[in-house]
Amino acid sequence: MTRSKYDNDRLQKLLTAARAFDHTDTKTHNRDIQDGAVVIVCSILHSCSPFFVARAKEIQLCLTILLRLYRCSEERLCASFCTDGTNLILIFLELIEVNYRLGKKGDAQHIVLAQRVIDILCKARVPLSMVKRQEELISSLVGNVHGATGRFVMHLSMKILASLSEHHVHNRVILFDADLLDTVLVGSTHTYSPVKEESARIIMNLALEDKNKADLVNNQRWMDATLAFARVSCTVSIKTCAIQALRCMATIPENKIIMVQHKNGAVVETLIQVASSRLVPSQLSINATKVLSSLTCQATASQIGHHPGLLITLSSLACREDNHAVVAAMTVKKLATHVHSDGLSHKVLLQALITMSYSRSLEVLKWTVRGLLEQASFPQDRVKMIGHKGLAASITALSMNENEFVMTHAREVLSVLATDVATARNVRVEKVLQRVSAAKECQDVLDLCRKKQPRCYSPSSLEEFHFDFSEME
Repeated sequence: MTRSKYDNDRLQKLLTAARAFDHTDTKTHNRDIQDGAVVIVCSILHSCSPFFVARAKEIQLCLTILLRLYRCSEERLCASFCTDGTNLILIFLELIEVNYRLGKKGDAQHIVLAQRVIDILCKARVPLSMVKRQEELISSLVGNVHGATGRFVMHLSMKILASLSEHHVHNRVILFDADLLDTVLVGSTHTYSPVKEESARIIMNLALEDKNKADLVNNQRWMDATLAFARVSCTVSIKTCAIQALRCMATIPENKIIMVQHKNGAVVETLIQVASSRLVPSQLSINATKVLSSLTCQATASQIGHHPGLLITLSSLACREDNHAVVAAMTVKKLATHVHSDGLSHKVLLQALITMSYSRSLEVLKWTVRGLLEQASFPQDRVKMIGHKGLAASITALSMNENEFVMTHAREVLSVLATDVATARNVRVEKVLQRVSAAKECQDVLDLCRKKQPRCYSPSSLEEFHFDFSEME
């Protein structure tokens, strides 16, 4: 083919080669590539680069041959990428850009075939140090993103960088290279969603490595980019990558405080938006709630619980009839473990537990009584619990639940609170418990439980069940 003097002769030989390589024998493809088939095709493509339009048939046959040659093994693909990857990628990106700029006069088939070959090359997992002319490759990819290339070339350049970021050897290079950071940030603000998606995938790949998590959280630009990807305006796949990245970062204890304090709770606010959104898949909302749970610890619980709307959102989610309810209930219980009466959010926490007590999910009720037990373990918390409207009625209703776990633990909480009231009023504990169980409001709750009527989850509707212990004589 390289020695053909006439176009028709060369085209005929290319066609013959394309037919010869049209099989699925992996070993034969390995041998053909090893013998230099890709190098020859790359040479032909390079000679065609100034004449993409005039030699369109040759280019199409070359692309077809490459697609068939790359039915090889993964090991041979990686070896080919090391030797010929840079040449092929640079030629393909130029080919795509020229045809994209030509508009209707361009060859759409060339764009499709070139993209398919690039997709195959992106599957090669090799250290960049083993790739010939790797500096030229990275420089070209970064330049395409920052330059005036069309959206297709920008997307493919970002996609190649994202594929390189999946190799653990490259993570540290990308993380600390200012040009690559700027490239990811450019992608995070681009209007073309595929470019954004690849940028988000880079951050997710970086966050998957334990050694990168602290550096990502401590770099405000990386954090801002991650939060930008999690906004409601982005596509589901982009938000999925961002939430996964935040979830990985939150696994490091030292990162939790930094993430919660970032820009006055921007991380928590973003997670609340995703968790409560009806516009995203249920699993994505659940994952956002899991990140909130992961961020909650003794050092952060007070600040997280004080975030406007968090506890109200979680308690509302806990009253849903799906898998999200249990995750939300577990998060509230975790807050109940660490948030106490000296915190500004304690009253809202107690109201959240009351709301959760009206859930139809047994698992949610179990997490509710666990949270109540955590609160009842502290004397100052018990004082607040006794004076909180509707809480006694809710605990009494739980103490009459058919499930033994819920009933036993609710009665334990009720007994602990009754002991405090009896001590303060100088009466017997039994008298307090009799007064609670005989209360009309509690009987209304019991009737609702028996009839299994739909309950109202509005906190204001629970005030009617308030039992005032100050009425005790």
